[in-house]
Amino acid sequence: MNRKPFNILSGKAAVLTLLAAVLTACEYKELDDYTANPTCQLQVEFDWSKVDSIPTWMRLGFYPYSEDGVTRGYELYDISSEGDIVNIYPGVYNITTWNSDANHVYTSGYSSRENINATTGKYSTHGNYLMPPVLDSIFEGQRVLDYPDYMVHANMLTVEVQPVRNQKVTLTPDSMVVTVDMQLNGIKGLEYCKSIRGALNNVAGRRYMAFDNKTEETVAIMFDAGVKDDSTVVARFWVFGIEPTGADSLQHQVVMFFWMQSGQVFVPIDITNTLSDVDKDDKYIFINSPDLGIDLRDYLPQGGWQIDVDGWENVNTPISL
Repeated sequence: MNRKPFNILSGKAAVLTLLAAVLTACEYKELDDYTANPTCQLQVEFDWSKVDSIPTWMRLGFYPYSEDGVTRGYELYDISSEGDIVNIYPGVYNITTWNSDANHVYTSGYSSRENINATTGKYSTHGNYLMPPVLDSIFEGQRVLDYPDYMVHANMLTVEVQPVRNQKVTLTPDSMVVTVDMQLNGIKGLEYCKSIRGALNNVAGRRYMAFDNKTEETVAIMFDAGVKDDSTVVARFWVFGIEPTGADSLQHQVVMFFWMQSGQVFVPIDITNTLSDVDKDDKYIFINSPDLGIDLRDYLPQGGWQIDVDGWENVNTPISL
């Protein structure tokens, strides 16, 4: 069943004009069983062949098309990713859609299709661990946000909705995030870790749904990491973009944080050279380190165990990938 949480129009005059133009447009008496309902039924379907993961819910934005480029109102619908029927006034629309089931993403800018955007909230806690305060000095006060969930989007322009039976539109979403897989090799002492997190700086903090690839805001994001074997750390996370649109020659650093039984250690890794060879339009990036030759136990207090040490020990050997 079609779910429509809200219907927002940008002005009473526009509403009256639109209603006057379409109230009778769908009332074709020669169509059997067609009621006097002024809206038309449009079957919306999705082609998921271009995505890695199919979401559960999609949000649809229908923006009336006008030759003068002025948006006079819009309709928003939430429907299942399996598709559904939406009831909408006849007319010509530009359509933008994205998944609405992302838990760590905030969307805004609905009044203009070109301004619809997604960002994430400020990183405060993930699991039971606070953001390490040392990040503020490492990244020189750059805002630190959560990494986004996997997100998709699709756009279709000048779609004419007509008062006919069985009208269908098929949207083909693709990814609106970059998937980052990371593997850091040669880190000993992982068996003493309670938790591992990472942070990556100078990535895009905001993405616009109505464009193939438009991002802005330079931020750092935090992500979760885990252990593959006794000396390998792995992580998979998403970013809206490795750099904001138009950025040039930014420095990128990954900082890995290890909460251990007897203290806390962080490891800064410069990955500027690795990311400089990446096509900024790529949807997938693999960061694979050589053997880093680090033993985390070398940086912890000696002689007895201390639980929940406040300070952070820095592995200050320069590491570049």
